[in-house]
Amino acid sequence: MNLVKILDEQTISQPDRIALRDCRGNIDRALTYRSLQKLTETAADKLLDSGIRKNDRVLLAVSMSIETYVLLLALLRIGAVVVIVDPSGGIKALRRSLRLVQPDAMISTVALQLLGGVLKEVRNIRVKLLADHIVSPIGRANVYSTASGSIGLPQGIEDVSADHPALITFTSGSTGNPKAIVRTHGFLLNQQRVLASSLPGSKSDVELTTLPVFVLSALAQGITSVLPDCDMRKPAAIDAQKIVRQMRVCGVNRVIASPAFLQSVVDYLSDSHLHIHGLTHILTGGGPVFPSLLKQMEEAFPNAVLTAVYGSTEAEPIAHVSSTEMTQKDLQRTFEGNGLLAGKPIKEIELAIANPTELTALSNGATRKFNKLPAYVTGEIVVRGKHVVKTYLNGVGDEETKISTAKRKDSSKIWHRTGDAGYLDSEGRLWLMGRCAVKISDERGELYPFQVEVAASEIPSVRRATCLKFGGKRILVIEKKHHSILDQLKELLLRTAGLKDTIGDAFSWLRFDEIRCVDSIPVDARHNSKIQYGRLQQRLQNALTY
Repeated sequence: MNLVKILDEQTISQPDRIALRDCRGNIDRALTYRSLQKLTETAADKLLDSGIRKNDRVLLAVSMSIETYVLLLALLRIGAVVVIVDPSGGIKALRRSLRLVQPDAMISTVALQLLGGVLKEVRNIRVKLLADHIVSPIGRANVYSTASGSIGLPQGIEDVSADHPALITFTSGSTGNPKAIVRTHGFLLNQQRVLASSLPGSKSDVELTTLPVFVLSALAQGITSVLPDCDMRKPAAIDAQKIVRQMRVCGVNRVIASPAFLQSVVDYLSDSHLHIHGLTHILTGGGPVFPSLLKQMEEAFPNAVLTAVYGSTEAEPIAHVSSTEMTQKDLQRTFEGNGLLAGKPIKEIELAIANPTELTALSNGATRKFNKLPAYVTGEIVVRGKHVVKTYLNGVGDEETKISTAKRKDSSKIWHRTGDAGYLDSEGRLWLMGRCAVKISDERGELYPFQVEVAASEIPSVRRATCLKFGGKRILVIEKKHHSILDQLKELLLRTAGLKDTIGDAFSWLRFDEIRCVDSIPVDARHNSKIQYGRLQQRLQNALTY
């Protein structure tokens, strides 16, 4: 078997359909499935001629473009293992990742090649290639091109086993050092089937997506993928005008993107008094999807079905919910501090809520079982299934997140600890409460800062809000959009929660001691949504107290 075979099947069934489309230097570019196959075959031959072989780990260090996917598919075609490092982590994360993976080869730009003279981890890589030497830059002349020659069964594809490594990526490291995730050919095929089943698309779709795993799934389904014209390392700082233009020029009807990316787009549309009527489906995940964003998207994309997807790097997807499924009662629960609705778990995954203490005892070998918590009791979310990563590279990190309920080695009995807190309601729907690691426990009870983040997300003048324990007190921390925040905070909370005439009464469930406003609440670079509480603690030293 080989993952590329299912992609090449689309070349036989619809050779002249556009597979990939992007924009480089204000030039719209596209490749048909036939052109993509031919370029991939040519690139695979060049890789072999350059000394890259089956089983080699190859660092692919280039920005996402049509050429990147040609390289990725070519590497998979010859049985090499593609290694992708998140650039938002910086040089320190890059060095740590390279030490862990120890690549045999690197395909990159000239800039990263020059790091070879500075970083020992780069100097030690055996084969170093420039991306442009393997795949020549594709210009306007290649738009809608069809390669000549007859179409036959895929040729030159290395046969591999289902458990042969295909792709190595890294977790964001939000709770510690990043861990290397190995996805095999069999795993990626299972994940593709799950995505196609739970979040189905149509061959007539033209899909703009910011997530590589969804691009691979789209290629396997024969869908056209449009790569956004932006730097995805900074999703909150994209040029939304370019993205809107791209959607219209390319005839995009389906979007899969992060909340930060979509927030930038809807802000631009709102400021410009524009709407996009051609979108029929929008899926968003990779960070919390607040009701306020869904409401904005309903206005910006009036004909689109909106779906919030919950998952993690190790398990994508886990659950999803459409905006039409969220009732006013659900929203009221959110505004009263009861978390964020994520929807019912997909049928292909097994999900349970457990006491974190029991899970830690299980991972230490003290026990072989855990008790599933009943409805409305908050605990840690654990999952297992064919598209859930069972182990990390070399087992580094397994002790933190992988637990087994089997007496003997049995991968089907391995659960993944998401690190997220949540609960199931009486309908079997999952509600998210935030990260387990930042839970506040004091004489007033237990509190997850995420409860505050979601409850305050509807306030027009608030960009972000959270709560943390500081100096022995519960501090409500607010990053404002503009002035007069307290009046607007009070007004909206009174309207949505039906509480009394003070902020303290409106947030009675929080039982906070002080409100502090800061210029910005620090978040991670990758998702632009995960609050960095260590840095926030430092900023509170100079914050304004009300």
